[in-house]
Amino acid sequence: MFVDELPDSGILRWETYVLDKLWFSANFHLEDMGILKSSNEKTAFFIQKLLKEGRKLQLGLNRNTKGYYIQNHIDFDINWGLGSSSSLVSNLAYWLDIDPFALYSSSFQGSGYDVFCARAGKPILYQLKDHFPEVHETYFKPSFTDNLYFVYLERKQDSQESVREFKARKFMDDHIIRKVSDLTDAMLKAASLSEFLTAMRSHEETLSAVLGLPMVKEGLFPDFQGEIKSLGAWGGDFVMVGTSLSQKEVKEYFSRNNMPMVFKYSEIVY
Repeated sequence: MFVDELPDSGILRWETYVLDKLWFSANFHLEDMGILKSSNEKTAFFIQKLLKEGRKLQLGLNRNTKGYYIQNHIDFDINWGLGSSSSLVSNLAYWLDIDPFALYSSSFQGSGYDVFCARAGKPILYQLKDHFPEVHETYFKPSFTDNLYFVYLERKQDSQESVREFKARKFMDDHIIRKVSDLTDAMLKAASLSEFLTAMRSHEETLSAVLGLPMVKEGLFPDFQGEIKSLGAWGGDFVMVGTSLSQKEVKEYFSRNNMPMVFKYSEIVY
């Protein structure tokens, strides 16, 4: 996100580029964040809500006699679900010099972990304690990273809708929470691919039971030689794949299933 001051009094010009092509543009009035014009009404309302919440946390924003020109650049397909919204929240908070978790909590229902991932320079462990985030940097670069892949399912999910559905279940089970935390730790500390895949499978089975939804491997790829773990909103966007198959075999398998977007772990995480 690039921010420049403009001589235009009280106007915020906003542009978002996806893969170097203009995807969205709008003008907002700084005094009340009213939408003056936009190329997409739904996106404009989403950004307006963030700007209004940001203004509550940073009162100086609407007192500036100048204007702003904000350019956002996304270097991946926005349908991939790789964190465009959480990165936007993080960038806005950084620009306004406000707490990113406070800005996130004012507009979203999730845990906020993805906003902290947007700021992190290393892998993190994240949890909420008494509704406050606790973040710990960690290390994850196992010897078997060449056996890990990310595959795009081409099933774009609404993360906020998934969160609403989850919260509607009024889920609260300390035993399950401890089990998932232990499985996260097991994946982090796995010394071999087989250990990692065992924990990966248990994690998927546990969440499948909690959510009442089928595991993605059983539903879509029952004959795959390895394990597949859902990421983000269950059953959509990307999955993580762990297998002893060669890269060629992995790509051929998913291409046969009409899912050619396969990335090595090192292509996404570096």
